[in-house]
This record gives sequence, C-alpha cells and structure tokens, in this order.
Amino acid sequence: MDWIKKGLDPGVSYIVFENETARPHGSALAPRIYEFLEQEKIGWQQVIDMDLSREYLVVKVRPGREDRILGKIMGCGIPEKTIYTVYKAEEV
Repeated sequence: MDWIKKGLDPGVSYIVFENETARPHGSALAPRIYEFLEQEKIGWQQVIDMDLSREYLVVKVRPGREDRILGKIMGCGIPEKTIYTVYKAEEV
C-alpha cells in the first residue's frame, strides 16, 4: 500500500479501501459503490495486486467531504473484512 500512498496528491483527500481478492477481474465491493461514485462524479481508481491477492479502491475526495462520502459508501454495503484508510489533504 505504500506505493499507492506515495502517488497521492497531498492537496486532495482520499479514501482507500483494501480487500483480499483472488480474482483478476471484478471487485469484492458491491456494484452500488461504483454506481454511487459515478452518479456523484467522484474520481476513483481500482488497483488489483495479484502478487499479494489484494484489491484497492482509491477514491479521490474534495477536502472537507471525507466523512460524508465515507458514510455514503459504507451505506452501499462494504464487506466485513474491508480495511479503509482516510488520507486528508494537507492544509495550506
């Protein structure tokens, strides 16, 4: 996950979801999450690390909206073993 963290823009907030997965395609996360992100025009990127059998969903969030967006995503159905980390933008 360090390589993902290094690529984040410090002026933007992010929510990163991490799941164990053995699938090269698809997602452990509910389709409703992706539908919500598309509907709200929230930027995201799915990263699959087959070497570690891990799936990451990196969600780009405007500063100040982290809690609201996290709450909405959690309401869409997150698998029990999902780990999530919030990276808040650095204040200028």
